[in-house]
Amino acid sequence: MELTLIALTPAGPVAVRPPDRRHIIDLLWAAAAPGERLEHVSVQVRPHGIRLGMFTVATPGLTARAAALAICRRALASSPPLGGWRIAGEPSLRQDAIRHKTQQEHP
Repeated sequence: MELTLIALTPAGPVAVRPPDRRHIIDLLWAAAAPGERLEHVSVQVRPHGIRLGMFTVATPGLTARAAALAICRRALASSPPLGGWRIAGEPSLRQDAIRHKTQQEHP
């Protein structure tokens, strides 16, 4: 079992109120697929960000970190309460969608 630390920041310039800690934990568990081997989740909600500690088990073909990030990305994409958040250092899902649409319109 390995610990992956993930920081979430608001996806846009407008401050977004984070969901409560227990709700975030439930959303992450709901987003986890059985093969991703999520074992434990720790959440710290702070005024300007959310800190996640996700314990996962590596499996053949999937590192523990890759599993944790996949679960987090899935929760961000499918859970309205997390819709205003993104993984720190990554573009927001909304920015990705806009970039993809622009590339299709203007190749």
